[in-house]
Amino acid sequence: MKRLFLLVLFATAAFGTTWYEVSVPLEGKSLPAVLSGFDIVGGKAGYRAEIVCTQEGLEFLEEAGVSYQIIIEDLEAYYAAQMVGPTNFGDYYTYDETNAILDSLHDQYPSIISERMILPNDSLGDTTWDGNYVWAVKISDNVATEETEPEVLYTGIHHAREPIGANICVEWARWLCDNYGKDPLATYLVDNREIWIISIINPDGYLYNEETNPSGGGMHRKNRRPTGGENPGVDNNRNYPYMWGYDNQGSSPNPGEETYRGPEPGSEPETQSVMNLCKAHSFVTALNFHSHSNLFLYPWGYIRQKSEDSLAFYGWGEIATRIAHYPVISGYEFYPTNGGSDDWMYGDQGIFSVTPEVGERFWQEWAIEQHIAETHPMMIATAKAAGIYPELLGISWSDGGDGEISPGETVDLVVHIHNMSVKDESGQIGLELSGSDPRAELVKPTASISSLAPQTTGANDTDPLKVKISASAPPDSAIPLTLTVRAAGEEFIHQITLPVGSRHTLLAEDFDDQDYEGWYSNWGLTDENSHSGDYSITDSPDGPYDDESLYYLQSPTLDLSDKVIAELSFWHLFSIEKGWDWGAVEAKSSQTDGWVTLKRFSGFQDEWREKRFDLSGFCGSSDLQIRFRLTTDRYEHFDGWYVDDVVLTAFKGKASSGLHELADIRPAAGPVESVTSGILRFKGQQGSRVEVTVVDAAGRRVAETDGVTPFTWQMMDNSGRKLSAGVYFVRTRSQDAQTYRKVVVVE
Repeated sequence: MKRLFLLVLFATAAFGTTWYEVSVPLEGKSLPAVLSGFDIVGGKAGYRAEIVCTQEGLEFLEEAGVSYQIIIEDLEAYYAAQMVGPTNFGDYYTYDETNAILDSLHDQYPSIISERMILPNDSLGDTTWDGNYVWAVKISDNVATEETEPEVLYTGIHHAREPIGANICVEWARWLCDNYGKDPLATYLVDNREIWIISIINPDGYLYNEETNPSGGGMHRKNRRPTGGENPGVDNNRNYPYMWGYDNQGSSPNPGEETYRGPEPGSEPETQSVMNLCKAHSFVTALNFHSHSNLFLYPWGYIRQKSEDSLAFYGWGEIATRIAHYPVISGYEFYPTNGGSDDWMYGDQGIFSVTPEVGERFWQEWAIEQHIAETHPMMIATAKAAGIYPELLGISWSDGGDGEISPGETVDLVVHIHNMSVKDESGQIGLELSGSDPRAELVKPTASISSLAPQTTGANDTDPLKVKISASAPPDSAIPLTLTVRAAGEEFIHQITLPVGSRHTLLAEDFDDQDYEGWYSNWGLTDENSHSGDYSITDSPDGPYDDESLYYLQSPTLDLSDKVIAELSFWHLFSIEKGWDWGAVEAKSSQTDGWVTLKRFSGFQDEWREKRFDLSGFCGSSDLQIRFRLTTDRYEHFDGWYVDDVVLTAFKGKASSGLHELADIRPAAGPVESVTSGILRFKGQQGSRVEVTVVDAAGRRVAETDGVTPFTWQMMDNSGRKLSAGVYFVRTRSQDAQTYRKVVVVE
């Protein structure tokens, strides 16, 4: 099994220490025993380990006969040079800034966010070794009352040199508070969950880094327990009692090493603070933020064995990482750990606990906003997963004929729902259509879906909703409807649109004419394997793909300027080194200012399978392009990626009035991935006035505009600047309707 190796060795914590990033060749061997006690965060198993160490660390390697190559001469200087924010620590929140923001939120919203609470411990009382406090806040609609609502926990900074966790936790609190009563989802979560946040678990180590490296880039990792050596402290994330000290590979008994697990299980005040909070509550789900490596890690970490709830963990993770595209794997697959928070929370307390490893570096200030945007869906999915939440994956229709909705036809609608809960069955799920458009007669407006097991998907395919389209409905029009989903005593409202008219094929490429005119590519045709006809296209038709290469297949430009629903489909098979080389399906237009990743593929699929993607978010653009990209690293070479029968279809449509959400609705083919984009286009009855409000992922109102339909607006903030990459929520209001939609702006 592949594992990622980055070994971090601290020989001293003194001021002025120089840190190096070093590559150690492994030459096909496993990790040498002499290095087994170090923190692992990068590299490649069997080929190289990348380590961070001081001069003493380099001497240690030399004395042990381990060869190495220095990659970065001075890591702290390297990190500090990238800090561009105006304040101390750049745009990472310091300990005091974190607390001040949480205090400010309580002052603004005292009914839904508590005052900061000290989390006591069993060894020192209220404080840590250096006399600081571990603080927590609670967010809920009746914040002063202990209710029976599902409880959720979010934590940051087990490790002092991983500052992104504090920013993510604080901005999550801000988004919930600022959007309560405004955004339906934020309001639902605050009303139906008890949300706890510990932004900084390790205040001593974090404050030490503030002292030694006030501009950022500090490399201290552990807490500050006096251990009598030059590298004091205990790794809090090796100190939890469950399987503590299981072996010396997943933690170290040596106080001088970075993964020192402490003198006994749960010995550290910070660890005890977290444990006491968990024991006093009934948390269902938890996210413990770390950096780095862009992974979503679930238990177990101490052994290779899968947990009995691995399928639920995986289902939750797949939805949580739809924007970030993190691989969802067990902690052990990354590297072995014992005494970790996830294993204790899950193994001892029954909490579904996960670690997102965020970003590519410890200190990556320029990417803070990107990391908050990527992890925002994780925060939402984790809160949803604590209880029953019917996630709408999509809607498919069947007219019993050509897959098109024509005037006079009766259409069956099948709704695809995912039960987000990690532990509870959904109970029966009710569906109801409503709407006042005279072009649509609601023949059968209600239906149901049988109870769904945790983290499973179901549909009303045996009990479809039915809508009859008026014979006088004009072709190429769009009919707005409201879908209400009922589960566990709650209602969830979705605005959807039915397209009336013909499906238009904008792209159909089977590669059999051996021309594929208009495509831009360094791929090649092959007649050795195809889905249909004689040919398919592949990255390396003459054999395995090369080291450190980029293979791309880019479509001609496609015009969706007058379309309302669009779908990409293709057939593929692949043999790609799992976890190290990646195939990606991407899309871009002038709306996105760059490529949007629809899906990544890695591993092995030896049979032809179809993939479908909803590209309705790109409707309105005149310059859509699709790209298939394969990126490879060194060492391993496989056969690569085969693609065939690439098709893009779309429906024309004109909304009757105002602006209506063009939801995931398409001909019956099962749920597909969706993507949205940054330019908003407002269509409808000529002359309808639409007011638009845009809120960012942190809940701040950042942009407003209005216009008379039809019009197009590139989202600009209230200062006239183009909105940066991230997740936004758009509310539109016209005389006839009010809708909400989510938009992802990408670089």
